[in-house]
Amino acid sequence: MTAAAIALLGIGCQSQTSSPPNSPSPTTTNAPNNQAIAKVSLIEDKPVFVTPQKNPQPKEIDAQVGMGLYVADTVRTEAKGRTQVEFTNGVGFRIGGDAILQIQPQNRLHLKSGKMITWVKSGLKVPIEISTAYATASMRGTTAFVEIPKDINQGIRFFSWEGTVVVKLPNQPKEIVLLTGEEIILKPNSSTPPVVRRMDLNEWKEISKASPLLRSFSSPLPTQNIIDNLVPGQASIDQPPPAKQTNVGNRKENQDNLNRPQDADDDNSDDDDDDD
Repeated sequence: MTAAAIALLGIGCQSQTSSPPNSPSPTTTNAPNNQAIAKVSLIEDKPVFVTPQKNPQPKEIDAQVGMGLYVADTVRTEAKGRTQVEFTNGVGFRIGGDAILQIQPQNRLHLKSGKMITWVKSGLKVPIEISTAYATASMRGTTAFVEIPKDINQGIRFFSWEGTVVVKLPNQPKEIVLLTGEEIILKPNSSTPPVVRRMDLNEWKEISKASPLLRSFSSPLPTQNIIDNLVPGQASIDQPPPAKQTNVGNRKENQDNLNRPQDADDDNSDDDDDDD
């Protein structure tokens, strides 16, 4: 089992009446400042904290199940702390370990540190951006995992649990597209672009059964059933699986924009083996 898989194992706005059922309007944009756009739906382990920005003097407080969250609020977990937040438009996220995430306008989640998994409920196509200081991941109706390690030189991990995730690098015109079971490790100050790695089927089955952000909560992830029925390289349930389970280094359409080397399998060999 690779170090990248080990890291994944360790830890992942209401629609308006005029909007089509499968495309809710982004409530983070349209909701009044005094209207909650999300709530803390689960706290699996403490400590979990919230810094409410609507208070005149924002101060971090203990999170409570059912607590309303607003634009600019920050959610933080520490040590074994794990929590789930759900928005009124079908978006949700889980964070755990030493993680800090801020809710921003325009359906944007800013991860400052730690590990998170983000999803959009099945059938919805709400556009979401997960921003970091080093890159941004865009998703629509999919499930993504992002990790910012304590040692940033180990690299920021972007991983697709299901569907298509588009990663945008600063000052780079081309985007990196990740399908189910694919990841990149983005190392700051690297002179070469990150290499997309696709898990093999055995590795995929192993992490999808044991990853705590998927399996250790009292309620299943809303997209869990989809994840359980996909294989690496499969864009969606409606799409057929790839004919052969190989590493993405053989995927021709991405070779030009990624300029990936032939030994893509070994690219992450020196990644940390810290449990997520």
